[in-house]
Amino acid sequence: MKLFVIALSFLLTIVSCSFIPDQTWENVEFKRTIDLSKSYSKEILSLTIKNIDSKPNSEYYYALPNYVYDRLSIFVFSGPNGQQALSTSLIEESTNVNNEPLINYIKVNLPKPIAPNQSFKLNVNLAVTDSIEPYPKSLELTDEQTLLLKTNKLPISAYKTLSGSSLSIAGIPDGQELESEGKTNLYKGSVKDKKLVYEFDEEIEPFKFTVLNLLYRHNLPLTKITKLERGIWISHWANSLQVEEFYKLTNKGASLKNGFSRSDYMLNKQAFKQTSAIAAAQLDLLEEARDVYYTDLVGNVSTSKVMGDKLYIKPRYPIFGGWNYNFTIGWTNSLRDYLRPNGLKDEYILSLPFINGPVDSSYDEVELSFYLPEGSKILDIVSPIPYDSKLEGYELSYFDLSNGHTKVTLTYSNVIDDLSHLNVLIKYEYSFWNFIKKALDIAKFVFIALISYLALTKIDVSLKAKN
Repeated sequence: MKLFVIALSFLLTIVSCSFIPDQTWENVEFKRTIDLSKSYSKEILSLTIKNIDSKPNSEYYYALPNYVYDRLSIFVFSGPNGQQALSTSLIEESTNVNNEPLINYIKVNLPKPIAPNQSFKLNVNLAVTDSIEPYPKSLELTDEQTLLLKTNKLPISAYKTLSGSSLSIAGIPDGQELESEGKTNLYKGSVKDKKLVYEFDEEIEPFKFTVLNLLYRHNLPLTKITKLERGIWISHWANSLQVEEFYKLTNKGASLKNGFSRSDYMLNKQAFKQTSAIAAAQLDLLEEARDVYYTDLVGNVSTSKVMGDKLYIKPRYPIFGGWNYNFTIGWTNSLRDYLRPNGLKDEYILSLPFINGPVDSSYDEVELSFYLPEGSKILDIVSPIPYDSKLEGYELSYFDLSNGHTKVTLTYSNVIDDLSHLNVLIKYEYSFWNFIKKALDIAKFVFIALISYLALTKIDVSLKAKN
């Protein structure tokens, strides 16, 4: 008991914090893999935890450095079979380790309390945006781009980690570790199965932090969409679903050191060299899309091609690091493919992909707007990920004679393209009376206009001289 008090006192001299999780767990296995094949990083963890408390526990605190916590796009914790997603929540409290990054937490609620001395396996999937940056920041047009990843090499945890943990880096052709000035590199990596692997054979104490600065080749663009405005218009009369998307796109890759040279760019292109510029983009469409168009601020852009449910576009100019490009695409689909009655009278459920956008891209902000038929009433919205805000209102369009289309806008932040397979569901009510009301109103106004015209033709407005 005395030894435990001394150890705890020593820990508190190193860690000043507002929150430290109770030492009820230890990490038996901590296998971490980082995938760097995309413009953002993805992490997969296999984590086995053991309850070392004297009573059952059902809450585990997963630790993250503050610079990762602030850039989290998605995080999923699941049980041993990887199918059951566990309930999680972000914790505002943090731990401040002296001279090290702030530590934040995700609280994981296990499916049932784990008995003392029993283990539980967690599968963790994370996606982190803006975690990699070009190094150097600028380069010549013909140079290859290299990126820098800054992460923790050792497992960061609020609990002790037993020997046998590892870190694997995948998705890179080669890598070079940058040494920290004044620090000795105690953990060297080795290449195994086309991965850079670090293995740790000793026990790792809580909150132990070792920085990994990894430099690697990635001569591809870092596509970032600063804002996407995605509008979906629903028409029961025309049985149509119209989608229009406005993109504000930028390249977060290395900028050009000496400006753009078209001759150097064409030489690179003729040599079939990969480039860090965005010369073309592939976007997903809904299946059986028709009437596809592609425009930018100048006007219609003819350099695009539709192949199945893919749209390939070529901007007017290559987008190098730090350059921006705004454009709009749109298309039409049959409504019956995405709408079904709810079984109750006058109720419908609309199911559509969350986003359809360029592959290998991340989004700072997404505005997803649905324009439902005039007179409809929104009953429920099911989103695959939490939205930042929801705004309901009306939008006037062609032949709207009262309030206009029922509009709902969902706003999201820090989104990645991997979420494109997820659907947003909207349940709404649209009665038969509202369905025919617009046609009757249009007929009424047309009838009034015709009667008014006929009445006006009967009025004699000619000028005649008095006798």
